[in-house]
This record gives sequence, structure tokens and C-alpha cells, in this order.
Amino acid sequence: MRTIAIMNNKGGVGKTVTAINLADILVRDYRQRVILVDCDGQMNLTRFYLPEFDPETEYTMVSLLEGDGEALWSDNLLQVSRDLWLIPGSPDLYTEDLEAVMDGQDQAKTRRVADLVDNVREDNGADFIIFDCPPGFTAASLAALLASDEVVIPMELDGFSVSGVVTMRRQLALLKRSGLRVPKASVLINRWRSTEFVSEVETQLREMSEHVKIPVYQQVIRKSEKVPESTVTGSPLSVYSPRSAAGVDFRRWVRELWGGAGHEQV
Repeated sequence: MRTIAIMNNKGGVGKTVTAINLADILVRDYRQRVILVDCDGQMNLTRFYLPEFDPETEYTMVSLLEGDGEALWSDNLLQVSRDLWLIPGSPDLYTEDLEAVMDGQDQAKTRRVADLVDNVREDNGADFIIFDCPPGFTAASLAALLASDEVVIPMELDGFSVSGVVTMRRQLALLKRSGLRVPKASVLINRWRSTEFVSEVETQLREMSEHVKIPVYQQVIRKSEKVPESTVTGSPLSVYSPRSAAGVDFRRWVRELWGGAGHEQV
């Protein structure tokens, strides 16, 4: 089983869209069983699948962190389609973040996410767990990161791209020096456009990645208006617009991810 955190310190780079389409392609094309976990208080991932979901009455990521819910892990999952399950997000994740700032990160909460991963792996209950993380190191995203084998960093090429990867690398290295388990990291270029500026930034990013030991996937995701449209309809790109530039690119990227589990450790 592979566990992947989708994470970037910067917002608006396509993390949730990446998680949605990665999960869909793994289920649809590779016949994998996937658990999605919404670690963001904005709940975009949850609302994509369950527009009317009520976090006040259902099991959520907060429930997982707090140790609530049923003893059997599988009883806490919501099935959203064949071979795809979800642990929803909740606005109360912001409270978890505030408590972490005031009182320090609760190691028991962090351990509960890792325990979930261990239990699913032990029971052969899924092939992938994918954590959709908010910007920055929140209580939920830190727990997800420390429970993951890999972290995919979606990135739009702009003036902050290179420095953003350097910052992410430093933060992961700091966690490792603290004695914590750090996942293998890789960058996914998102919303790529055929311009001279984007080409220059991409070249800089790929050259720099060799020095900071965070590889960049060869496949990029081209910018496409079909991506925001698909989020409105609640359909992954393979359903809404499979022949769109981004629809084709996501499939090619998942093929690369599928065969490239050996990224270098930070």
C-alpha cells in the first residue's frame, strides 16, 4: 500500500484537483482501492463528492485526530464510488490548528493518523491512501505528512516557485533532524503554459531540484479551462473531459507516478 500526501505551503496551486484526479485514475484505470482523506478545513475535497455533507453529525478528520468513531477503521469511511472511500474534512480542523499553536502538537493525534495507515495496511484494506492537505503545516497536514510514504508538491510556475521548493525542502529536513519520519518528496508542475517565462522558470526549477534532492516529475499538467469546470460539475476529468489537455496529462502523470516509487529521501 502507498500513502501519498498532496501538499504545498502555497494555496491555489491545484492540490485538491490533483488528489481528485489521482484517485479517480487509480481506481478507473489501475483497478486500485483508494481512501481519500480531506485534511483541509475548507472541505473542498469533501464538497466535491458530498455537497450536502454535514460535518457536525458525521465522522471527519477531526474525529480521527480526536480518537472518536468506531473501533474498526473501515466503519468510519464513507464510500463515494466503487473502490473509493473518503474521510471528510471539517471546519473544526481550524480549531485543531489553534490548539496546536497554543498547546503544542498533540503526539497522540499524530499517532492516530499513523495508526489508521498501519491498520489499513495490515488488513490489506486499500492500495492507496491519499491525503489532501491545506497550505502549510497544520495539525492535520503534519499528521498526514508523517504517516505518508510520499509527498507530491503541486506547483504553478511563477516567480515564487523555486524559493517555494527550497522552503519545503528545509522544512522536511528540519522534521527529519527532529527524529521524525519524513516522506519522499517530488514536485508536480501544474497549470503549465507555453510561454517564454514559464519555460525559463521550469528550467530553473529542474536544475535546482537536483541540488535540493526533490525531483520534478517529467510530466506536466497543462492549463485547461476544463479543470475548474469539472469541479463545478463534481466530475473528475476522465468523466467530464478525458481528451482535454489536463485530462490527458493527468493520466500520463499517474503512469509516471505508478512506475516511479523510488524517489530520493530528503
